[in-house]
Amino acid sequence: MENLLIVSLALVCTIIPFWMGGRYGMLRLVSPMHLLGYFCAFGFLVKVAVYGAKPEFAFYSRYIDTPGAMQTGAIYLAGFILLMCLGYRCAVRPFDRGAAIQEARIVAGGLVRQGWLFAGAFAVAGLTFALLLQARGISPLSADLLLVFNQDKQINVNSDGVGATLAGIKTLFVVPKFAFVLLLAQGVVQRAWWLLAQAFVLAILLVCVALISGDRFELFELLVFGSATYLMLGGQVGLRALAGMLAASATVLLLSAYMTALRGTDAGLVYQVVGSTYFLDINASIMVTDQVKPESYLLGETYGWWTFGWVPRAVWVDKPAIDLGVFLKRDVMQVTTGGAFNVTGPGEAFMNFGWAGALVGFVLGWVYRRAEVSLLSARAGLRYAGFYFYPLIFCPFVQATLHSSFSGFIVGASAQAVLIFAMIAVFVPRYQIRAAFRFRQREVAHV
Repeated sequence: MENLLIVSLALVCTIIPFWMGGRYGMLRLVSPMHLLGYFCAFGFLVKVAVYGAKPEFAFYSRYIDTPGAMQTGAIYLAGFILLMCLGYRCAVRPFDRGAAIQEARIVAGGLVRQGWLFAGAFAVAGLTFALLLQARGISPLSADLLLVFNQDKQINVNSDGVGATLAGIKTLFVVPKFAFVLLLAQGVVQRAWWLLAQAFVLAILLVCVALISGDRFELFELLVFGSATYLMLGGQVGLRALAGMLAASATVLLLSAYMTALRGTDAGLVYQVVGSTYFLDINASIMVTDQVKPESYLLGETYGWWTFGWVPRAVWVDKPAIDLGVFLKRDVMQVTTGGAFNVTGPGEAFMNFGWAGALVGFVLGWVYRRAEVSLLSARAGLRYAGFYFYPLIFCPFVQATLHSSFSGFIVGASAQAVLIFAMIAVFVPRYQIRAAFRFRQREVAHV
């Protein structure tokens, strides 16, 4: 009965975001509320359902045996999710989605220097790969190249278990990612097969990037990049589009399973999902509500760790980890091996403010909606090509604030935003609002 109540609570917390995304979201399938629903389904609902039949699969059970710990963690996580939904709803205002789509199509259709963009994506990806090999001291002809990248995701630099993930170098991978979005967007608007073919080739390149990064969430991001780009330009969700999305999703699952095998685990992808701290994870909430006491609350400190995250670890070898997951694993759970536990957004909020941290969910929900409107508005599209930042910066921000920690995302995203601005300046023509208005009037006059 106890587990049934927790599963019912998780089901409610999964359905409400999907319902809100369908009713209020500006994009079908990939609005912030939809993303919340996906992460809640895999991180909360699926896990507690499996734990009822296979309690030994529960990640938290390796470290915690407190009676009632699961119920406490579930109540906190549910409160955080529902307050996030409330914050999103409170920020909803009337919005002209048709105008936003029209302006986005004008900007996306005007892409220039496509050949240079395509070639530059491969050049930057190759340079980044070479820098990663050099930093790790690996030969490009090594037979176990992919094994090394997937099994050892960081380079240990001190005895405290803090390592270098080479995130600064990996920031350059945003160049081929943005090139994929740019070419796909123009291909969708102009219905040009040769542009779509280039985007498909870049998608294959990004799959290779995911394999090199050893990060399965890179594959999930690629799926979001493609879906969001298609939908924010007014793409219709018909049978053909759904078939394409399902095929892409199946490919992501197969590649994720392959990457799991590369890590040397025999448990399979399913166990990697339910027996870990991935997604909007119930295990993280259980661990922090059980282990973090009022005297150790960080009182918002972690949300400012990005201020020193800019310093390269090559310069400051003993730089503290800005990912709170390292602190959770080493200081809270007393596990001294390297790496980190995914702390999740709710977990980070509890470690800072205790039960009051659930109110951070309200703030995040409000920010999600305001950022969604700001980036997808017609004015932002014409002036800054702001809609391009939705799949490349905003969707990863939602993912990070649900799955990971705040400061760890901010440092990398800021560097990526600079590169995206530079690419927009080179490849995306700028439109004045009056000029675009006259352009639309001429279009109407010719119809």
